[in-house]
Amino acid sequence: MSSSSRSGCLLTLLQLFAVYLLSHGPVMALYSSQRIHGDVPAAVTTIYQPLTWLYEHTPLGTPMTAYDAWWKNLLKKS
Repeated sequence: MSSSSRSGCLLTLLQLFAVYLLSHGPVMALYSSQRIHGDVPAAVTTIYQPLTWLYEHTPLGTPMTAYDAWWKNLLKKS
């Protein structure tokens, strides 16, 4: 595998991780604003379990809370 192929793969993985990380706020806001009715499904909880761990065990909890609250407030206004 060439250096540019490895760089491309790494960039793709980083982008996928960023999308995963940033998707938590809108998904949780959809449920908390009742735009999606009912409890959060077990599959969604499972998918975001690693982020829950980061929230509970690292200093990322505070910015994650702020990001989720931003989405929640955004959906309340619209």
